[in-house]
Amino acid sequence: MASSSSSFASDSQNCPLWKYDVFLSFRGKDTRKTFTSHLYEGLRNRGIFTFQDDKRLEQGDSISQELLKAIEESQVALIVFSRNYATSRWCLNELVKIMECKEEENRQIVIPIFYDVDPSHVRYQSESFAEAFAKHESRYKDDIEGMQKELKSLLQIEINNVRTVGIWGICGVGKTTIAKAIFDTLSHQFQAACFLADVKENTRKNQLHSLQNTLLSELLRKKDNYVNNKYDGKYVIPNRLSSMKVLIVLDDIDERDHLEYLASGVGWFGNGSRVIVTTRNRQLIEKDAAIYEVPTLLDHHAMQLFNKHSFRKEVPNECFMKLSLEVVNQAKGLPLALKCGVLCCIRKA
Repeated sequence: MASSSSSFASDSQNCPLWKYDVFLSFRGKDTRKTFTSHLYEGLRNRGIFTFQDDKRLEQGDSISQELLKAIEESQVALIVFSRNYATSRWCLNELVKIMECKEEENRQIVIPIFYDVDPSHVRYQSESFAEAFAKHESRYKDDIEGMQKELKSLLQIEINNVRTVGIWGICGVGKTTIAKAIFDTLSHQFQAACFLADVKENTRKNQLHSLQNTLLSELLRKKDNYVNNKYDGKYVIPNRLSSMKVLIVLDDIDERDHLEYLASGVGWFGNGSRVIVTTRNRQLIEKDAAIYEVPTLLDHHAMQLFNKHSFRKEVPNECFMKLSLEVVNQAKGLPLALKCGVLCCIRKA
């Protein structure tokens, strides 16, 4: 790392985007008082501005917003893989966020460090890593069912009012999977139901009034061009639906316009209606709405998820098919393991 100090310093001066030169991801009980503390001091002495979570307790699954922001604002992520790294869902969620930042436009640099562990154990999820992922899989295999029961309690179907529930979590955590399961389970209890998938992506491809027409067509059970612009839609939707008990899912919203022009206000729909929104941005959920935070990665489309994060497409080139099958098999369908597998495959020891 000594030879890298000058490049870290110069890069950070030329690129004001980065608040930290390095973010350290590590398992506290394994390396805090040994390797990681010495590494941190060494980087600091070389003038490399490093973020280390001195107060980390690694209790629970959720990472604080401060930590997520620190990862986003770091030019380089150093991941210290130790024997018990994968036993911590805190560490694994950190790793997921790091890999997401690596794939984004700014291209964060990711450097794995293997401390008292063979790189092949990480790459192939064997030995202590196999044991850790097996425990995670066993512990959380029924989470979708448990999440549905908890989400149903937030929806309060038995109360005859109009209620909005937000499903919030990081990318790939399983928000859409849960929303679809709830939709399929409860839609028969409503006069009409509509699941608007990939709102963010569809808005980019089409104007917002196209989604308004889809919503009206689904709920009124008659396909038609009801509106020509989003402003007309804001008038037509409550005018046509205010007396109907409906279930609406707005999947993956990322702008305030999505709620404002598709499901704005309790007066838009009839008594007993429910609106479910999934988003990565908690601030987009209305203040009076109930919020369910998805704490873990739960997605059964293992191959699709792995290929998306490793090759950026659902079907890899034929030469990588064998590798994909091997990683997915080793991960046993656990999304956290799959995303960790991406790092191990793209950066060989």
